[in-house]
Amino acid sequence: MIHAILFDAGDILYSKPSRQQAFDTFLVSRGYAASKNSDPIAKEMRLKAHAGQMSELEFFERLMAHHGVNRTKDVEEGIELLHAEQRKVVFFDGVADTLFELKRQGFKLGIVTNTYNSQQEKYKWFAPLGIDKVWDTYANSCDLKIIKPDPAIYMAALDPIGVHPQNAAFVGHAKKEIEGAKALDITTIRFNPDPDCFEADYTANSFRDILDLSCIVESANTMSANKPSI
Repeated sequence: MIHAILFDAGDILYSKPSRQQAFDTFLVSRGYAASKNSDPIAKEMRLKAHAGQMSELEFFERLMAHHGVNRTKDVEEGIELLHAEQRKVVFFDGVADTLFELKRQGFKLGIVTNTYNSQQEKYKWFAPLGIDKVWDTYANSCDLKIIKPDPAIYMAALDPIGVHPQNAAFVGHAKKEIEGAKALDITTIRFNPDPDCFEADYTANSFRDILDLSCIVESANTMSANKPSI
């Protein structure tokens, strides 16, 4: 039976659809080459920032240097743009209503996120939807200095709420992160999957579909049946 549901944040609760295009437009407008779709150097820098090995500002500075941005004004304005785009989040349909309903049904809710943004920062993003108060646990990679799929980051979310992995579900989009949860015997739910992410215990085609998955329905019914009558 599932007692807690852990969510990835980016590309699960929200997306940032304008970020890449805005950065490429900036680069080209200043006479630099647009970024590559697959850039292992930029990816490695991002992972180091996620692991708390560099700050958001340091990551942005290194990213500018990596793209050859060397004029002082361009660097400053490029960093300002990246900072603004990082915070332009668009929530998927049904996120708030679904989280509120899961909470009402008795599930503990948590976030397990690879990020260089603080928990307090992301709560500011959540506040307009009222979902900054729904979380029972939060595992932030840059604070913990570990990233998914390291099993320790999933446990960093579960241990504080006293839930065993066998009684938890993880909603993710990335193959390695789904596999990391599965290795701990956490029930896995695939939503908005990456192109190489084909397998999970369950698939939600929309965020609201999470409510209709058999593992969630059965657990909610069991919790309701076991709830003491008043």
